[in-house]
Amino acid sequence: AEGGRSFDRTRAAADAAWERRLELVRARGGDRTLRRTFYSSLYRSFLAPNVGSDVDGRYTGWDQKVHRTADFGGSAYYQNWSLWDTYRTQAQLLALLAPRESRDMALSVLRIDKESGWLPKWGYGTVETNIMTGDPVTPFLTNAYRQGLLAGHEEEAYAALKKNADGVPPAGSPAVGREANAPYLKDGFVPYIKGRPHQKPGDSDFEHGASATLEYALSDAMLAQMARDLGHDADADRYAARAQNYRRIFDGSTGFFRARDEHGAFTGPADPARSEGFHEGTSWQYQWLVPQDLPGMLKLIGGKDKADERLDSFFAYPQLLKDPARTAREVWVNGPYDYYNADKYNPQNEPDLIAPYTYLSTGRPWKTTDVVHAALTLFTDTPTGMTGNDDLGTMSAWMVLSSIGVFPVQPGTDSWGLSTPVFDRVDLTLDRRYYPGGHFTVTAPGTSSAHRYVQSVRLDGAGRDRTYLTTGELRAGRELSFTVGAEPSGWGTGEGAAPPPVGTAAGAGSPRH
Repeated sequence: AEGGRSFDRTRAAADAAWERRLELVRARGGDRTLRRTFYSSLYRSFLAPNVGSDVDGRYTGWDQKVHRTADFGGSAYYQNWSLWDTYRTQAQLLALLAPRESRDMALSVLRIDKESGWLPKWGYGTVETNIMTGDPVTPFLTNAYRQGLLAGHEEEAYAALKKNADGVPPAGSPAVGREANAPYLKDGFVPYIKGRPHQKPGDSDFEHGASATLEYALSDAMLAQMARDLGHDADADRYAARAQNYRRIFDGSTGFFRARDEHGAFTGPADPARSEGFHEGTSWQYQWLVPQDLPGMLKLIGGKDKADERLDSFFAYPQLLKDPARTAREVWVNGPYDYYNADKYNPQNEPDLIAPYTYLSTGRPWKTTDVVHAALTLFTDTPTGMTGNDDLGTMSAWMVLSSIGVFPVQPGTDSWGLSTPVFDRVDLTLDRRYYPGGHFTVTAPGTSSAHRYVQSVRLDGAGRDRTYLTTGELRAGRELSFTVGAEPSGWGTGEGAAPPPVGTAAGAGSPRH
């Protein structure tokens, strides 16, 4: 084509660019179908957010005016923010494999605050859709901060997050933000008000009061940690106290979280499988969404052993051991958008993505591997081989991370929970500006469905019993080695092996990595 490249040359250049990107991860072992499925998921994980700035650096901001990327350092401007989804998996995978782009993404979110007056919730182009619940932009940005992607912009990001966490957007703003912040800050929970008239387009936190409470508390915990790191101790104490608000919706008579009405009374069916006030899920599914304080949450439901029994019921664990793939398809999955009236794991939707890793905190890490490997059978290399709605790479990133054996069990911070990899070896090529070694390798020789249980783990040759790593350890390390066997072992079952609380009264002062 005159003035440009031919179609064939452009296609070849695109193929080469994708090959360079996908070669950052080299998986060895497993069969051809598993590798095809893995790399298909990796490809989808890189599709969003997408660049919204033109070749000359111009872009349309959320104020509907034309801006230039040169005005904030010349980095690319990104758009399309499915934050309720991506803050749980995809943001962490991109921070690991594409930190330069991830930094630009985080800075683009800060531009939205500058140009529209508020941080986004679900941004489509230059439009705030207000889709989904809670405060997902907080763990998205605190994750970027903890991964070292906001250098030079820490206080700018913190100021925007503090405004978002403590207030509500004005009536003239298209954003709803933390719509239910007034009652949440006053009473410690978001009231469930069914059918409340919408003041702005999108979803309402009041219509999902129980899950909104859990999401707000998670975000408060992550912001408490950032505040503590930056020396804002009074704020950190305040947010740490709010991170415990998950307790305000715990109904001791049922042993589950439950929605409360405007007067504070528990409301909706007492049966947790039929619970109301949870967005795209039930109380059974949302009970594990307390990653900031799993030890505290497990105590609420009777301790580790009681929690383990409940998890076994939730995952249909006895059936799973007999037939993992069939259990995943016939017991767990009831249709891609069938979210309600269920007491079982839904591997197709975001509220449950971290749930299999709860076994790390009950002292049964081998059960995490059993559940994760069963869920991985839902991903195939066929046209329908991706479970549920990918939500801009969220489900695909879950597949990639769980296959490698490291998973962000506490979204918004830098903890990576461990489970058995499905490949003998995975070599990651990393950006030396963020990972000085430039490489990180995960090995699990002989891993298979018959030999899937961790016997021991070594980091650069040193044995470790903890079931998690931090980003700092990833940066300093070179090789994470799993020894696997046919039966569960005592690895990871000791006191202190599980990820500790984050941003709570017990964990707000955790060291910076």
